[in-house]
Amino acid sequence: MFTYYMPTKVFFGKACVAQSGDVLADLGRKALLVTGRHSAKVNGSQAAVVEKLDELGISWFLFDEVENNPSVATIRKAAAFASEKGVDFVIGIGGGSPMDAAKAIALVCTNELDDEQLFTGPYGKPLPIVAVPTTAGTGSEVTKVSVLTNPKAGTKQSINTPLIFPTYAFVDPAFTESVPETVTVDTAIDALSHAVEGYMSTASTPMSDVWAEEAMRFLGVHLTDLTGDVSPVVREDLLYGSTLAGITIAQTGTTMVHSMGYMLTYYKGISHGRANGLLLPAYMKLMEETMADKAEKVWAILGLAGLDDFTALMKDLMGDTVDLSDEEIKKFVTMTLPTGGVQRTPYPVTAELLTHIYQQLIGNR
Repeated sequence: MFTYYMPTKVFFGKACVAQSGDVLADLGRKALLVTGRHSAKVNGSQAAVVEKLDELGISWFLFDEVENNPSVATIRKAAAFASEKGVDFVIGIGGGSPMDAAKAIALVCTNELDDEQLFTGPYGKPLPIVAVPTTAGTGSEVTKVSVLTNPKAGTKQSINTPLIFPTYAFVDPAFTESVPETVTVDTAIDALSHAVEGYMSTASTPMSDVWAEEAMRFLGVHLTDLTGDVSPVVREDLLYGSTLAGITIAQTGTTMVHSMGYMLTYYKGISHGRANGLLLPAYMKLMEETMADKAEKVWAILGLAGLDDFTALMKDLMGDTVDLSDEEIKKFVTMTLPTGGVQRTPYPVTAELLTHIYQQLIGNR
């Protein structure tokens, strides 16, 4: 038996906010816009949403203080602002950080949760959530997860509940056209890791595999098109693949790649996508041992000859070394072992295995 649940209504295509945004009137008369400080203002996404809200006579308030890897403190500040203004729904505009923040803000607005309960629940119904992605990577517009930085835990942690699936997602490739090269690369590899990990997860199903394979088809054909001038056609394929990969992990969760990668992001400042890309070759080597048929299918879909080809591609895009001390590796292994991502990995994950993979990132070992 397996289940499938994806309640978000997706509007995909250029000008989708202008064409289909009338549905926002169903959610209330006051909206909180959640963004970072810069990108939503320059890529046209914020303006498109504001224009539609004004057209519908919906009041809106802007919270534009979301940082990369949003913190619990930022969520609480935004929720207090939203409550003060009496907003009816929350719109996250941006990459994974603003969208994840919007989900958590909507939850905190209707739930009294201390810092531990924020990640464990139980939860009541949040304010309605709308997601407008401006990068082709996280797929947060179609997931039930919000990843936050939690200093008390010393790592990134996830809120995971079907209650925070966005009600609507407006997925417009035009909003990704101004993304710089490094972000294009990192987010594309993040999306690829979602598709691959979801495909290999112990929680994968025949239905989630359909989405994963389709995501890999749209992402894989462009893995050599991520640098330089990226055409609007490629941007559209990357965003479509990212959304499909998000639908995949909404069903399957991620695996040890994400669990290990969170340590590199939190403690070493390595971007989320690059951290995943650094770890994916070692992960796929394990998958060739335990899920050979699926591993071969991955290589075929991505148009690669095999693991060596994939490793070379990731090295070219991500680099291949990280400065890690023995003490750091020991700490990362201890924190990674009990995570859900490790539990969803179809391989006997031990401290020795994790230590070996982290050590490989150092180089010359």
